Amino acid sequence: MFSLFRIQYIVEIVLAELIFLFAADRRKLFWLKYPVGIAICALIAGFYPFFDANSQLSQFIMFMLLFFLTVLVSWLSFDISIPDVISSCTAGYAVQHIVYHLDRIFSQYVPYMSATDSMALRFLLGLIPYIVCYVLFFITLGLYCARHEIYRKADLRFNTVSMAIVLICIGLSRVSGYFRDWSITVSCYAIVACTMALVIQLVLSRVVDLQREKDTISLLWQEDLRQYEISKKTIDTINIKYHDLKHKLRDLNLPPEEVDAIKDAVRVYGSRFKTGNEALDVLLTENSLRLKEEGITLTYTGNGDDLSFMNTMDVYSLFGNAIENAVEAVRKVEEPEKKVIDIVSEKHGCMVNIHVSNFFTGQVEIENGLPVTTKKEEQGFHGFGMKSMRLVAEKYGGNLNCVADGDVFDLSVYLMREANA
Repeated sequence: MFSLFRIQYIVEIVLAELIFLFAADRRKLFWLKYPVGIAICALIAGFYPFFDANSQLSQFIMFMLLFFLTVLVSWLSFDISIPDVISSCTAGYAVQHIVYHLDRIFSQYVPYMSATDSMALRFLLGLIPYIVCYVLFFITLGLYCARHEIYRKADLRFNTVSMAIVLICIGLSRVSGYFRDWSITVSCYAIVACTMALVIQLVLSRVVDLQREKDTISLLWQEDLRQYEISKKTIDTINIKYHDLKHKLRDLNLPPEEVDAIKDAVRVYGSRFKTGNEALDVLLTENSLRLKEEGITLTYTGNGDDLSFMNTMDVYSLFGNAIENAVEAVRKVEEPEKKVIDIVSEKHGCMVNIHVSNFFTGQVEIENGLPVTTKKEEQGFHGFGMKSMRLVAEKYGGNLNCVADGDVFDLSVYLMREANA
């Protein structure tokens, strides 16, 4: 028998799933595949062949089948993995079940249905709890998940626990229907259980994700230490060879113009930065040698001794990430005169301000003081540089902030000299 109620169920589920999927990448022909797929789900729901309409088990199987059909349609339409789709759809199912029971409580104690004999008006009034709740879930959990891209970070453990809670909750709701013993207690239990599922799946997964980020940054810091030791030895070796070569040139019987040409060619290897901070000297010298070949100028103004309160590796990591990000942006600039990276450090009382400025092309979106990394750039370790710098700044009682003005990107880091005293 055809049922509008089951079609309504599909609409509720799909809208709840879109709260968590709306920001996900879409596959080709999305606007054809997704509406057609949902329409097919609605038709299957409307004409679902019940063998025993009064059986709670049959209804439970039907609800699960229709749910997994929406999961299949979402997977075919959104360009994310199956675990990620299941994660988002399970969260949507939990939201739908919460709102369903809130609506039951609302309709039980607010007798708006009996206020009119019009079926159309009753239907419209019945939409109010769903519209209000879905909007609230969207502006809270939906935007939160979109901002942190949780729809692409499914955790199998949290998914399993969350789905188990939701299925058990729905199963028990079916059992209560079998005994015709619905009460507000049943709905409150369902709401609490599904809320716990959402917390486990979304909030705790974000906590784990942050821990993974910290672990990754820790690994990057270890790599920075190894790179610093290698760079220091390399710079020392280059300087020794440079001074040896200068002395040997005096003993060569060459025309003066050839000697001058050779000196000019190797002079770049002797132009070592001397800021007053060894780690900063190594980093600036290494990058200066590397960037000259690309036509990029690296300048530094300030007194490296102002950074003496910082750990050597914190200096190397902070400035190293800042320079690397600036180089990546400047490489895309076509005008030779704009291929410049300026670094300035200033001491103001107990505070040290560090500014790194460079030109860039295109658009940069700033969110919470950090540039928003594009999906393409997030492969590998991209995006962790800024987070690593912010952690270093916070370690010394400071902060990090980025500003994009026109075609100039400015990174500002504030450190407190007394933070680690």
